[in-house]
Amino acid sequence: MRFLRLLTIGERRGRIASVPDLASAVGMGAAYLAQGASYSYIRARSGMVAPRLMEDAAFGEAMDRCKWEGFAAAAGDLALIVEGDLRGHGPAPAAFWRRLYREVLAAEPVPPHRAGAGWDDRIAEFDARLERHIAGPPGGIEDVADFSANVILEYAPVDEIIREVDREMVTNNVKFRFIDHVTDLRRRTDWPALAAAVQAAAQSAGEGLPEPQR
Repeated sequence: MRFLRLLTIGERRGRIASVPDLASAVGMGAAYLAQGASYSYIRARSGMVAPRLMEDAAFGEAMDRCKWEGFAAAAGDLALIVEGDLRGHGPAPAAFWRRLYREVLAAEPVPPHRAGAGWDDRIAEFDARLERHIAGPPGGIEDVADFSANVILEYAPVDEIIREVDREMVTNNVKFRFIDHVTDLRRRTDWPALAAAVQAAAQSAGEGLPEPQR
């Protein structure tokens, strides 16, 4: 599947100056972060037996669930981080970010463990987080990424007791990965051009623009 190839590639390339650029960056970034964080945790926890674990079918399915859930969480976190960064360059309505998140998820096939259910619960969760996020000042990367860290930890195929012991380690690992990735994303983004593209896309979709924050 294309998603699995994205997980493996995880490339950071090209300028981000349009809405398609942004959607691609969020999708590829989320895949890259979900794969890296989930595998690094299992390798750290399992040590020398990690390669044998990966050959077990049930364990592999559990890892796939963890990566997919991490992907959905990381896509939402990246969208919220970019929303906060974009505020100083021009207003964008909440409807635009809701639509972007849905498009990022829809660009990939629904994973087997969500067959028949889709991403409705994650979409509703993102919508609620977005409203809270927009209502206040932009959160720091580490604050926003705490959500992805907890989702990845929740779905990691380890015992609950071990999961709790490892919570701080996993959370810090995910946050450091986000900081590194977002730093690169910010460097590659043409913020004035992206702001203009987002506003044009919102107006084309009939989404009212909010008043600029003072």
